[in-house]
Amino acid sequence: MNSFDYWFRRSAHIFATTFISYYFLPDSGYIGILKRIIVLSLLIIFIVFDIARLKRKKYRLTGLRDYEENRIGSYVYFGIGTSILLLLFPQQIAIPCIVSAALADPVAGELRKINLKLSYLIVFMLSFFIFYSTWLTSPYAILISVTSSLSLTLSELKKFRYLDDDLLMQIVPALTILIFYLVLGKEIMPREIIFPLLEVR
Repeated sequence: MNSFDYWFRRSAHIFATTFISYYFLPDSGYIGILKRIIVLSLLIIFIVFDIARLKRKKYRLTGLRDYEENRIGSYVYFGIGTSILLLLFPQQIAIPCIVSAALADPVAGELRKINLKLSYLIVFMLSFFIFYSTWLTSPYAILISVTSSLSLTLSELKKFRYLDDDLLMQIVPALTILIFYLVLGKEIMPREIIFPLLEVR
C-alpha cells in the first residue's frame, strides 16, 4: 500500500463518524422511511460492487490492503455494522459504537507502530471517553462505558481472516450494552443526544 492509499484509508475511517448525521433526519413520516431505504440501498450497492470486484479481479480500489484483494473489503464490513446499528439499535447505542470504531481503528494502527500495549490502552481510553460522553445521563454510565470500551478493544485485539474488526468493533459493544439492557431494563438508557433538524407531521 503506497502513501496515498494509506492516508486515504485512514481518512475514510475518520470520515465514517459523519454517518451519525442520520439522526438529524426524523424517524417518522416519509423522511424516516426514505432514510432507511437509503441506508439499505447503499449497503446493497457496496456489497454487489465488492462481489463483482472479487469475481473480475481487475478492479484495484484505493485504500485496500493486500489481504483484501481476495476477500470482502473492510469497508463492506464497516457498512454492514453501521447499517445494523442505524436500523436496529437506538441512537444511544449506535452513536458511540460507530464513532468509537471509526476513530479507534486508525489510532490503534498508528500507535501499534510505537508500542502495542500502549495502542490498546489508548483505544480503550478513547472509546471510554466517547461512550461516557454519550451515556453521561445514565445511572450506569461508568459500567456501560467500561464494559463497552473493553469489548471494543478486545475486538480490535483479535484478528480473523474472514471476520473483519471493522464489523466487530461496532457490533460487539452494541451487543454488550444490549445484554445490560435486557438484564437491568430500560432505565439504564441515557437521554438522546442528537435531535432531528426538522419535524414531519
